[in-house]
Amino acid sequence: MKTKLYISIVVLLALNISILGGDHKRINKLERQMDASTVVKMIPYNISPQSLVFLPIQLADGFETDSLSIGPEIATSISGFYDYKTNGESNKYIQVNPSNPLEIQIVDVQADSTDPAGATTRRTKWAFSSDGGVTWEPNINVPDIRSGFGVLDLRNGAGVIANHSTSVAGQLNNNLYVDIVPLAGSFTEYGHPSPAPFGIWPQIAVYNNGNVGMLGRRNVSGNGLETLYYSFWNGTTLSAWSPVYFTGNTWQGTVGSNMRFHLATNGAGRVTMIIAPVLADDTLFNSKVYARTSTDNGANWGPLTTIFRPYGLNGGADTVAGAGGSGFTYKRNSNRWVYVTPITTDNLYEHGRLLAIRDDGDTSIIATASQVGATTTYNQAMSFVFNLDFPSLGWSADGSTLYCVYSVTMPDTSQGYNQRDLFCSYSLDEGANWSTPLRLTNTPTIDESYPSVSDWNKGSSGNPYEVNIVYMKDPGVGPTSFGGTAPASRNTLVYRKLTAINIIGINNNQTLLRDYHLAQNFPNPFNPTTKIEYNLIKSGLVTLKVFDILGREVATLVNEVQTTGVKEVEFNAANLPSGIYFYTINTGGFTDTKKMILVK
Repeated sequence: MKTKLYISIVVLLALNISILGGDHKRINKLERQMDASTVVKMIPYNISPQSLVFLPIQLADGFETDSLSIGPEIATSISGFYDYKTNGESNKYIQVNPSNPLEIQIVDVQADSTDPAGATTRRTKWAFSSDGGVTWEPNINVPDIRSGFGVLDLRNGAGVIANHSTSVAGQLNNNLYVDIVPLAGSFTEYGHPSPAPFGIWPQIAVYNNGNVGMLGRRNVSGNGLETLYYSFWNGTTLSAWSPVYFTGNTWQGTVGSNMRFHLATNGAGRVTMIIAPVLADDTLFNSKVYARTSTDNGANWGPLTTIFRPYGLNGGADTVAGAGGSGFTYKRNSNRWVYVTPITTDNLYEHGRLLAIRDDGDTSIIATASQVGATTTYNQAMSFVFNLDFPSLGWSADGSTLYCVYSVTMPDTSQGYNQRDLFCSYSLDEGANWSTPLRLTNTPTIDESYPSVSDWNKGSSGNPYEVNIVYMKDPGVGPTSFGGTAPASRNTLVYRKLTAINIIGINNNQTLLRDYHLAQNFPNPFNPTTKIEYNLIKSGLVTLKVFDILGREVATLVNEVQTTGVKEVEFNAANLPSGIYFYTINTGGFTDTKKMILVK
């Protein structure tokens, strides 16, 4: 019944296409060809060519920690063989509709099995869920020609997508696509009035006056000035590109400039762009990060200000500089913005960390390489991938909580390439302090990366706090679409929902909870070790014991007086047989039991 309603709306509104002004065309989901590549859990794919790897998609179950309940992985309707998702920025691939949180929209870039590098089949895919992420509608191509690296925002609940393609005048440029109503899938294309200067890798923001701002950088190869351009859509047409940044050095490269940049708004007329150029020699040691701000929805822009510059340590022996991808966000109806970037000293991976920078100049460390167990060496080079990378940011609806989900490259496990896992941190004071990193995935033979957090996430005082994320899940480790030689494997855009548990604050990087809490062990199933976390709100005697399925005690993990706070203990079951076990905590009148599974 719901599908029929969407079709009726699209058909009725399509009758008015001719009255719309501007350089645009309609992309209607009624005219699409259904993508036969929809993911089915645990179903292997057996098609040619033989050089491809068709491994089953194994989706993880949910689990609980001291502060967050992590829901199960849900395969969306978008999957394919393109596994290079961004050139540095943490793009927005998911948005939740604040007016109806059950409506979630997603985008991704994919290619089909005959062309995993995307030479001709690469497409921007759009799909949606109308039941809070439980099920996903089949995807459509926006547009149905080769396009790259779509980003997503919402305008009155309707999807707004930008990507680069050659659909206007046959020239590669950034173009905009606006859905006619929420979830209709009937996108109108708005192209630039002239093909030059050419633009790629767009970033967008929807303003409170209905306009859409767009940043794009010049498609530079060989020698040329690294340039950033700005354009905006006024509801009818896209304006011509206007330059907002020129580097002082010419680019000396073969694959084009790798400048990172962002655009975000506070929803009250204030807009800021972040500019992180890569200069001529493409090293870590010479790139500042800049910001420009508009207070009138992008009509006028303030001066270029430096928000980060490389600096020396140990008497100048070491240099701290930016590395890898970055994320940027504005708090709604506030002047507070937060920019997150990986930094390191002299390109040494063991010194990698995620740095948060605020508009007031305050800085804080979200995570370090040693804290999350990141690799310090790469088995094979991975283009534009740092060991802590692609931080994506999003806010709770009430603005009290800022979430950051990021990719971590793990030590080599003989997969040919280093595999990546995802971690999450959050701040309850606008990025001044951060929680202990929480590991979301732990899959030595599966690659999870390119996370994206919705800008808006349900949550307010007295109501549950949710975090809506999507990320690439690839059973074949290693890049194939760009800068790699591993066999191509099918990856899936996976959705996951996190729900907060009784969080009241962060102190010395530790989460503070209102109540006693026994978390689900992680990983689970496990072999042979797993970790168990619990929270104490009073000091006292604590016992934590493990029992087998017959109720026999097999281990005592804790039997001592402990102080308040979050605790963690490791259980080593190397001497126990495979099977189901239970662990029970007793302290201060609080008792709880949870099940865990040992698989050898």
